[in-house]
Amino acid sequence: MNLIKIFAYNFGKIISKKPKLFLFLISIAFLVFILILSILKFIFLGPIDQTVLVVPVDPTVSKETFYTVFSGILDICLSPSFKPGDGAQPIEIIINIIAAVIGLLFLGALIGMISNIIQSKISDLKRGKSVVIESNHSIFLGWSNKLRTAIIELSESNRSMAHSSMVILAAKDKVLMEEELLPEIPHWSNTDVICRSGDPSYDLDLQMVSASTARSIVLLSTEDVNSDSIVLKRALALQKDKTITCPIIAEVHSPENADAIKKLDKFTVIQPKNFIMRVIAQTIKEPGLSKLYYDLLTFSGKEIYIWPPSHDSNDSLGKSNFANNFVGKTFKEIVFNFSSSSLIGIASNEEKDKEEKDKEEKNKKVINILPDFSTIIKENDQLILISEDDSTIGNMKELYQPLMSNPQIQSTIIKEPKVKKHVTIIGWNSWAHVLIEELNAQLEIGSEVDILFNDKIKYSPNESFFSKYQNLKITIKPLKASNKEYVNQVNWTKTNSVVILSYRDDFEIQEADSLTLMTFTHIKSHRDTNQSSYNICCELLDPKNKRLIDGNRDDEFITGEELIAMYLVQLSENKHLKEVYNDLLDDSGAEFYLRSASTYLNNLDSEVTFGELVNEGLKRNEIVIGIHDRKYIDDITSFQSILSPDKFSKHKLGPEDKILVIAND
Repeated sequence: MNLIKIFAYNFGKIISKKPKLFLFLISIAFLVFILILSILKFIFLGPIDQTVLVVPVDPTVSKETFYTVFSGILDICLSPSFKPGDGAQPIEIIINIIAAVIGLLFLGALIGMISNIIQSKISDLKRGKSVVIESNHSIFLGWSNKLRTAIIELSESNRSMAHSSMVILAAKDKVLMEEELLPEIPHWSNTDVICRSGDPSYDLDLQMVSASTARSIVLLSTEDVNSDSIVLKRALALQKDKTITCPIIAEVHSPENADAIKKLDKFTVIQPKNFIMRVIAQTIKEPGLSKLYYDLLTFSGKEIYIWPPSHDSNDSLGKSNFANNFVGKTFKEIVFNFSSSSLIGIASNEEKDKEEKDKEEKNKKVINILPDFSTIIKENDQLILISEDDSTIGNMKELYQPLMSNPQIQSTIIKEPKVKKHVTIIGWNSWAHVLIEELNAQLEIGSEVDILFNDKIKYSPNESFFSKYQNLKITIKPLKASNKEYVNQVNWTKTNSVVILSYRDDFEIQEADSLTLMTFTHIKSHRDTNQSSYNICCELLDPKNKRLIDGNRDDEFITGEELIAMYLVQLSENKHLKEVYNDLLDDSGAEFYLRSASTYLNNLDSEVTFGELVNEGLKRNEIVIGIHDRKYIDDITSFQSILSPDKFSKHKLGPEDKILVIAND
């Protein structure tokens, strides 16, 4: 009895855990049964000894060999149908019936097992458990609403490639992920979006996405309270795999956690709150720059490139072009060598101090935006440019030769007066302190900030915290949760910028966005009704909600997770762009500015080439990178950002038009 129980127990384990072994065992058992039946039939119905017979058997009748007996039994088993022949012996009929029954049982078990194995494989595919056989692909670890924007941006980035893929590994059902993401893929995209379900911090699950052959890996923050610890855990899992050599971009909120991950090899860490709030501060200081940042961060327009590609790339033509035409020349001498790209800086690859212990610092390039124009280009340097595509940077049809002087150009440098700002912030969250810090650094001394917020929120502004910001006059106004009350409490006679912050710490994403959208609608309605001219900046947490409002005017800026997604995708393509954006967004050094057309031109609405504007900018120690032209838009409050047009292109700039420059002040 115990032997039977042990056999049944082990048999059950084999069926449940090792179906392939069970299939092998029943196949062996089937052959053994056929062999036994064949031996029995051969013994009882095989060659007959004629000496014991009274009547001899006709010698022309062939005797059955063992092979013919075995093949006959096998045929009956595999196609269980037979007709007893005339004069068939009873024992032969019994053996054939047993063979047919065994055949039916075996075929039934075989079909059932094969069906189960196929169903198991289909189930694995549906659950996203199969290994991805890809190379040079982009991997995103974790689930976030930023993935929708990332799909669009990567599709645009990979548009020139014959095939590309984006792999997502998250602790979420594969079918649900695909239902949400696949509709976001543009119809023209040649980028495959592959979803896998698993734990991104578990090494066996990481094997599913072929991280060792990836082009880049992005660690997305989660909506969880402990998002940073989850990202750190995933970073440690990636760090453990020594076969991973591609850049890894990690999205972390806390400065302390960011410092911890920075100490790991191969990691580039960003803090989304720093990036978002710095961009908001820039657009408050210079309304209209919002269009510029979106143009630079999306792959559908012109982006920032570091050229030629790194030394391990295959672009030998670009490297040769760089060595022959640029090395040994000054920065100013090569500005006009790029007909439809704007040269804005130099990335130096010189080795740093060998005793430097910070691994991230060792891997950084020395970025110099708006360098001294007499700087000589070295062999190991790379150029930082704004261009439509890196493949078109070195292609030059004709070298632009600027005129020595042009009567249309304003030779006298006119400084535009700096204006104090009055900013009204509606709403509050844990990121807002970064915004106040940036406004204190970037706005004119004496600028004012009014903070209006719901008095029921958990993390309200701390008045004692703001006392250290001496450049700003900050007023805190706790209010009830009425959007109408917000409108009534704004100082409309003084306000020139309204910032609507999301209650990200107190409400679920959709509820927080709903409150933000309602406030935005009230503020915009008030502005349009009273024909006011203040700037509105709105923070949304879900990129899908941006589709509900236009935000196309030059004095409207809708920002949030969408901008972070664009930034992450660009860093996944070139991690060194982080230092470029840090330099441009920092309050010290070179920044983007909008100059009135009258500061560059004597006669407005006169025709000038873009190259002439660039040449004049060099005389002023500025780099002209584009124009804001209102003639392309029906609404007079909006401008068309034209980034890095061809230097031969001609433009007529009016009193409302702006010139985009990079300058120190």
